[in-house]
Amino acid sequence: MTLKNTPELRATGRSFRMGGIVLVLLVLILALAFKAQTGMPFATTTQVQARISDVHSLKVNDDVRENSKRVGRVSDIEYVDGAALVTMTLNGDAQVYRDATAAVWDVSALATKFVELDPGTQSAGALGDRPIQTTHTVDSADLYEVLDVLDAPARKATVQMLRGLGGGAAGHGADLQAFLDKAPGLLDHLSTVSAALASDDADLPTLLASTDRLAGRFHGRQQEIAHLVDQTGRTLEAFSTDGGAPLDATLKQLPDTLTRAKAALDAVRTPLHDTGVALRALAPGADALGRSEQDLRGFLVDSVKVAHQVPGVAQQASPVLDDLTGTLADARPLAEPVRLAIGDLLAPLRALAPYATDMAQLFVRGASFVSQGPRPGVRYARLGVTPGAGTVTSGLLGSINFPQNHYPRPGEAQHDRAQGVSGLPELGGY
Repeated sequence: MTLKNTPELRATGRSFRMGGIVLVLLVLILALAFKAQTGMPFATTTQVQARISDVHSLKVNDDVRENSKRVGRVSDIEYVDGAALVTMTLNGDAQVYRDATAAVWDVSALATKFVELDPGTQSAGALGDRPIQTTHTVDSADLYEVLDVLDAPARKATVQMLRGLGGGAAGHGADLQAFLDKAPGLLDHLSTVSAALASDDADLPTLLASTDRLAGRFHGRQQEIAHLVDQTGRTLEAFSTDGGAPLDATLKQLPDTLTRAKAALDAVRTPLHDTGVALRALAPGADALGRSEQDLRGFLVDSVKVAHQVPGVAQQASPVLDDLTGTLADARPLAEPVRLAIGDLLAPLRALAPYATDMAQLFVRGASFVSQGPRPGVRYARLGVTPGAGTVTSGLLGSINFPQNHYPRPGEAQHDRAQGVSGLPELGGY
C-alpha cells in the first residue's frame, strides 16, 4: 500500500518542519540569553586580574565599569595569600597599563557591587599578564563606612546604639519570628487602640498637651540628658560584654539565688524582730543618754584636771596598796571562819529581822528613860516595882492590877497599853 502525495500530507510535513525550526530558534535564543551574561559568543575579550584585600559581597558576573560604563564582567574570584584575586573579562581588545587602578563600589544600598576600572596611561607601559597589585586597588566601600560623614560623637553614639541593639537582639531570633507571626493580629489590635485613642473618653488633646508640658520641663537640660544617655549607653555596653554571656549566666542563676535569699530573709526575720524589740527597749535609755550629753560633756571636760592628778595619787597610794596586799594575804586564812560565822548568824538574824523597828524603839526609849532630872548635866532613872500574879508565876497567871503582854508580835510592843485598870500609866509613858 502506497501513500499518495496528497495536499494534506504536504501541509502536515510543512507544519512539522516549521515546528522544528521554531524549536531550534528557541533553543538558540535561550542559549544566547544565558551566554549574554558572560559576553557575546565568539566575541573578542581581554582578561585582567587585580588583587583586592576586601571585596565584601562582590560576586562572579558582577559588572566591570569604566567611568560607570559597563566594559566587562567579573569572571572569577579566588583568595590567595590573604587577598582576593579578581579576574575581569573585558569586552574587545582592551588596553590596560601598569598604573591601572581598580576599586569595588556599590551599585545600591543593598550591597550590590561592581568593579570600577581605570586602565591607566599608555606612558606607564602595558600591564601584561601581571595582576594589578593591592597598592593600586581600593577595597569595598561598605555601607557602614557611610557613618564616616558623621562627626566623632555621633558615630560613637550610633555604634553604641547598634551594639546595644545587636546585643539585645542576640539569641532572640525565635522571639522576633514569633512577633512577626503575630504582627497581623497586633495590627488589628492597633486599629482598636487607635480608635480608642481617638474617642472623646481618651481625651488625647489633653494627653498631648501634658506631654508637651513634660517635654518643656527638659528645656535647658539637654546637657544633663545627654550625659544620662551616655551613661546609659556605657551601662548597656558593659552588660553586652562578651556577647552578654556574663549577664546570661547571671540571669540563669538568679531564680536559685532569689530562692536562697528568700529562705535567708525568712530565717533573719525572727532575729530582726527581737532586735527591734531590743532597740525599742533601749530607746528610753538612748533618749536619756542624748539628753545627758551636755552633762556628760561637762563631766569629761572637768575630769581632765582630775585625770592629771590621778598619777600622783596612784604613786602616793602605791606603798599603802603594797601593805594592804600583804595584810589581805595574811587575812586570807580568816576568810573561811568569817564565812562560817556569818552563816551561823543568818538564822538568828532572820528571826530578829522583823523586830528591827522594836529594837530601834527600845534604844530611843532607853535614852528617854535616863533623861529625867532637875539639874543640868545630871540624869536620873526612876524605877518602880509592881508585883503581881503574873510577875510571881512568870506569866503563867495573868495579873489583875497590871496586865502584860510577854510575847508581843513584831510592831505590837510600842502599842501595848494597860487595859481594865484605871489610873495605871500606859506602857509607852516612861
